[in-house]
Amino acid sequence: MMKTYLRHQVLRVVDVKELLALEYLDFEGKYKNYSERHDFFELCFVEEGRVELLLSGEKVQLVEGEMILIQPELRHSYISENGNKARVFVVCFESSTQSLRAISGMKFSCDGQLTENIKRIIDESRRTFRMNEQEQLEVLPDAIFGGQQAILLQLDYLLISLLRRTSLLENSNVVFLDGDNFYGELAEIIIRYFKSNFYNRLTLDDICTRFNYSRSHLCKSFKEQTGESLLACFTRLKMEEAKRLLIESDLSVGEISSSLGYPESKYFCELFKKYAGATPGTYRRSFRMTNN
Repeated sequence: MMKTYLRHQVLRVVDVKELLALEYLDFEGKYKNYSERHDFFELCFVEEGRVELLLSGEKVQLVEGEMILIQPELRHSYISENGNKARVFVVCFESSTQSLRAISGMKFSCDGQLTENIKRIIDESRRTFRMNEQEQLEVLPDAIFGGQQAILLQLDYLLISLLRRTSLLENSNVVFLDGDNFYGELAEIIIRYFKSNFYNRLTLDDICTRFNYSRSHLCKSFKEQTGESLLACFTRLKMEEAKRLLIESDLSVGEISSSLGYPESKYFCELFKKYAGATPGTYRRSFRMTNN
């Protein structure tokens, strides 16, 4: 009997699309580069010395062995003090991975693993590219075999490592899961997220950005696991909370409507009737008559 193999589409949590720059910035003495803003990510690693970054007017000190990610369209400039020498390696790349924005502006101290990643990127880039006179990446005539892909693989792994570290922080906006029941666990986490946000208004974009998935992928996987769409589930859970408030509190229907993110109580009443089979007022009176 032949063994059956199941095909599994690899889930990419980080997607680096293009490389735009791999270069050293050398600072000596008092120096401030011009303020710039661009539509791609910039990863800065301080190999020697110390520099100061000005990010949208806020100063961030970076010392040797630290790195920082700068998100697209964030205005920034580098500053070096008198008598200070600094050597900074910069990687500029395009990516549609929204969760990378969550770690923009955060400093990371490079331990053995991160240092090894960035050193490999530096080593591979030296043997693969050069920056030409127009400050553009140019492949070397004798570029090492597989160098471009090796850089992307190392960059992917480095970014995943940064996101993993962030996911371990309290109140993190980044979630990673392991295990055979990945999508089942993800659905449970999303439902817990909904339950902690009864009193907020969430859009599909908010939910997808929070969990770092495209609309189509997250909506499809969630419905496969729960039988409900994301927003239908969130609305149903809100209506369950509305029931609880009608029973356990003396809040008016208008106050409950407003607190749950429905500024128009008429719309809230119509929605509640759809889920509960009665208007909020009728539901409250019926419960109290039955239990008195």
